[in-house]
Order: sequence, then C-alpha cells, then structure tokens
Amino acid sequence: MKSSLYLIIFLLCFHTYADSLKEQIESRKSQSKSKTPAEIKKIMQKATEELKASGIEEKALGVGRKVPDFKIGEKPIKSFYEKGVTVVTFYRGGWCPYCMLQLKEFERLYSDFKKDGITLIALAPDTAKEIKKTKRNHKLSFPIFSDSNNEIASQFGLAFQLPADLQKVYQKFGIDLKASQGNSENRLPMPGTYIIDKEGNIRYAFAKADYTLRAEPRDVLKRAQSIQR
Repeated sequence: MKSSLYLIIFLLCFHTYADSLKEQIESRKSQSKSKTPAEIKKIMQKATEELKASGIEEKALGVGRKVPDFKIGEKPIKSFYEKGVTVVTFYRGGWCPYCMLQLKEFERLYSDFKKDGITLIALAPDTAKEIKKTKRNHKLSFPIFSDSNNEIASQFGLAFQLPADLQKVYQKFGIDLKASQGNSENRLPMPGTYIIDKEGNIRYAFAKADYTLRAEPRDVLKRAQSIQR
C-alpha cells in the first residue's frame, strides 16, 4: 500500500516538473478565464493590444545591444557579468500569478544555473519588504532586487504607464500597487528576460506586451550554458 502511495506521489511530482512554463500558464489562463467577467476581460485585452501597438516591444533593448550601466543593490551590473554569463529577468510584482509561475520554474532550475557559474537575478518594482515576503512565501532562493520606480526597467525600455481603466480593475482584484511599490506612479515593467555575456552584450532577449507570454526558463538555461562555454 505504501509503495503504491509513494509511486503516485512521485508521478504527480514528475508531471508537475515535466510541464513547461507555457503549459502551466495555459492551465492558469483556462482557470481564470471562466471566473473573469466579460467586461473586465475586455478592458484587460484592450490594454494589452494598446501596449503592443505602442511599439514597446520594438523599442525595448534587444540582442546585440550593450546592457545599460546600472547598479543592482550596491554593485554595478558589470561586477556580475564580468565573472560569467548573467541572466536578468524582470517581473511585475509578487501579486502577479504568471510571474510567480515563472519565478518558481527558475527556482527549480537554479542549482543548474549555479553549477555552470551562471548568475540569475530577478528585478521587480516592489519594495524590498514585499520582495522579502515573495521570496519567503514562494520559497525562492535566487537573488531578487527592488527596481525602485522602475528605474532599471526604464533603461531597458520595459516600463509603461497603466491605463486608468486597468488601474480600476487591479483595485477590484485587490492589487494595491501603491502599497507594493511604495509610490503612486502606477507603472509596471513589461516582463522581460535577458542573457548578458562577459563583455556586457545582450545575447538573448525576450519581452512581450502580453504578460502571459514568458521566456521558458529551461530554454534560457540552455542558451546561457551554450554562451558560458
């Protein structure tokens, strides 16, 4: 009986880990789709379409560009990438379920990043206090830093202003950006993931206006490993 129970648990765990991030996101979208009122879905869809139409994806830093000169904590980004390939991923906040799915997938692979000497860093506009809570609640061990006022995201061309009607939707969902970010700007980063080589060149870039489209962490790992070698 015990052996059968262990087998079931193993298979369930294996299935969870075998699912790609895309599959996990699609599952999440299916669950939320039936619960979200049509009026709210329309507002959210409109906001995504307008953001894409603004050209933000094309304006964001891409492959072949030099990474901006900025500090993470008290250290310049240069101090990270000069030691080896560095992955920087931007997420919207601890309140975003799609962001959490991606961060958890990065966490699952974090030992592989470390083993190959690849630095993994996440940035969010949340306050340091909020980030600490996110790390604790979701058992995340890799470095996550506060990008206060979206300063770094702005340098990457990722930051944007939330439309007024979408702000109201977020408030209905109980998302308090003023509290989580410590400001009243109502700005977010477009989720983006970058691989930076030892010379500070961007070798991989993924940033989409549709926040449900994300870089696949296991693909990011493979790409980073190939560059590191």
